[in-house]
Amino acid sequence: MSQITLEFNNSDDENFVLSLLQRLGISFSMIKKETPTVKNSDYYRQIIQQGVKTENFEDFMHEFEESCQDRNLPFRSQ
Repeated sequence: MSQITLEFNNSDDENFVLSLLQRLGISFSMIKKETPTVKNSDYYRQIIQQGVKTENFEDFMHEFEESCQDRNLPFRSQ
């Protein structure tokens, strides 16, 4: 079994290839990717720049480290 990933910028080309795949009886799946826009980039950049709330960060890290103690993880020093 082989898997091939194709990216199309032209919807006519996409429709042509999809119809060809259907005609040949080749199974396929599609994933529509959201095109990055300046609006999206600005929104996510703002979230990243806000960072983590530092007043509760130490408590969060303490709880996180405690929750990891029960896990059997590889390469963990005993």
